[in-house]
Amino acid sequence: MTTVTETLPLLRARRLDRVSPPNRAARVVVALLMLAAGGALLAVNTTFRAIEAVVATWLLSPFVEGQRAAIGEHYLVWTPTGDLIALQVTVECTTLLIGLPLTAVAAVILAFTRVRWSRLFGGLAAMWGIVFAVNMLRLVLIGWATQTWGLDPGYKVSHVFVGSLVGVLGYVVGLVVMLLIIGVRAPQRRYSRRARA
Repeated sequence: MTTVTETLPLLRARRLDRVSPPNRAARVVVALLMLAAGGALLAVNTTFRAIEAVVATWLLSPFVEGQRAAIGEHYLVWTPTGDLIALQVTVECTTLLIGLPLTAVAAVILAFTRVRWSRLFGGLAAMWGIVFAVNMLRLVLIGWATQTWGLDPGYKVSHVFVGSLVGVLGYVVGLVVMLLIIGVRAPQRRYSRRARA
């Protein structure tokens, strides 16, 4: 007969004990600063969304005719009927929606584990890069589809179905890449044999 012994709580306790008190304090302070930076980004989310609209306009310009400059958090496209419409980068459509919670996850990992600093910030940078690139791809697809097929079906299909699928897949990839770079692994199970009595 074999039994499975979970050693995760024991290992986790030993891992935390191996970190020196000054290093632990530095980790907690930096984790709190990461959370504060996330709060600051949240406070200026309108400006961040305006930057996203500018980048989406720039990326969309090779694919649409008569591209206009972004206005605030709006990027502009022409419909097939010749109407100029503004597509808004809303709070639900911004990179911050996924990037900030994942930054909070990274802050918790930094504060409560022994992960190397370089791995954590490398994973965090990779995650932000992936999430931002995927969101830009999503915004460009929505703008191009609206320009090509109009509001119905172009905008509706690209925003609700295609955009959501691209967004979710990209965000999952961002999370997985961040965790792989950081070095988070599933807990190891130790198998032991009990002596037969």
